[in-house]
Order: sequence, then structure tokens, then C-alpha cells
Amino acid sequence: MEPNIYSPDWFEFFHVDIDEARTIQETIFIAECAPLPEFRKILDVCCGMGRHARALSELGYSVTSVDRDANMISKARELGGGPEYVVADIRDYAPDRGVFDAAIVMSQSFGYFDPATNRDVLSRLATAVRGGGRIILDLWNPEFFAAHQCEHELKTARGTVRENKSMKNDRLLVDLEYPGRNREQFEWQLFSPRQMTDLARSVGLALLVSCTDFAANVLPSSSNPRLQFVLERKE
Repeated sequence: MEPNIYSPDWFEFFHVDIDEARTIQETIFIAECAPLPEFRKILDVCCGMGRHARALSELGYSVTSVDRDANMISKARELGGGPEYVVADIRDYAPDRGVFDAAIVMSQSFGYFDPATNRDVLSRLATAVRGGGRIILDLWNPEFFAAHQCEHELKTARGTVRENKSMKNDRLLVDLEYPGRNREQFEWQLFSPRQMTDLARSVGLALLVSCTDFAANVLPSSSNPRLQFVLERKE
């Protein structure tokens, strides 16, 4: 079973019913970190069905959204809303140098691969944004998951999913079992603020913000499973 391939089950249980308030909160954070008109051209990586892309387009951004799942891109196009959608694996996607003002990777969609490939993906994003451009990453918090390795049940609107989470060195391993016993696995390399600082520096980026709750003034906390990084490409 190859990890990190989102199945129809995952989209049904965890994506379709995302509360609109969550999308609004996340979009406001993006807009504050990459404000118009300076950061008009946005690259949305691993966009899924395009919920951030549509919201940003409504605010006046020009959005190009990329995902390797052709079915999700098809659904995103059906929903419309203004973004341009591209079917591509981010490991292969290579836009022109400096063509975007900012890039976003939301919903823990960075860190899927081995460390060298993850660095290469970030390097590609750094190349895609102009000097002074920014990259916004919404990731899992390693400090939280180091203290919360367990098996438990997730209650969703569409049924109960059993989830088993564990850490192995700097990697988070997740096993999901859906009603009907379909299963899938996910794996991420996680980054502390110090680790992200070093990774960013290695590809010509500087860490501007590390925070949680989609609020730039709220520091990452071991009690919160998510953290956000804002990186800037050096001139």
C-alpha cells in the first residue's frame, strides 16, 4: 500500500464537509501574510477540490492550483470560481522562475516524501516565487504528536474512523480504518521551527513567521496539532 495517496474514502470523510468558517479563517491568514496588491499571483499546491483557491479568487487574487489527483481537479473545475487548475505531481511541476508572488501549501500537504525530495519540493517552490515572494506552509506540529501517539476513534458526519498515530524519529505515521474496514496510510516528515529555519535557509528562503491557530502573533504550542510557517525568498 503506497502511503499519501488520498482515497475517495478520505475525501468523503474528511474533506467534503469542511466547515466554511475554517476556510474563511485560513484564507484570511493567507491574505494577511501575502496581502494584495503586492502578492496577487498565488500558486496553490496540493489544492484538492480548490476550496482555498476559490476563496482567494473571490478576494481578487490570480490563483494557479496544482494537484496530482485528476479526479479532484475535475471536481474543482466543476465548482468553478476563477482559479486555473493543473494536474501535476509537485515533484515534477516546474513553473517559470519567479512567476508567482506567493505559494501556499495548506492542510498538511508538505513533507510526504523522503528528506531529500521534501527539500527539492521546497526548492521548486522557492524558484517559482519572485524575490521577496512568500511561501505559506500549514503543517502538523511534531511537538504535539510526540506527546499524542495513540489509537482512537474519529467521529465524523459520515461515520466513525479508527486512527492510529505514531512518531518514528521526525516522521508522523498515520493508519486510518474506515467503516467497512477499508484502510489507508499516511506519512509525513515533520518540522520544528528550528528545523524549518535550517531547511528554508538551504534553499534560499528565510523564516518570517512560525505560529499556530492561523494567527501570526500566536506562537506554536505543544497543545495544538497544527502550525504555520511563512517563508520569504531572498532578493
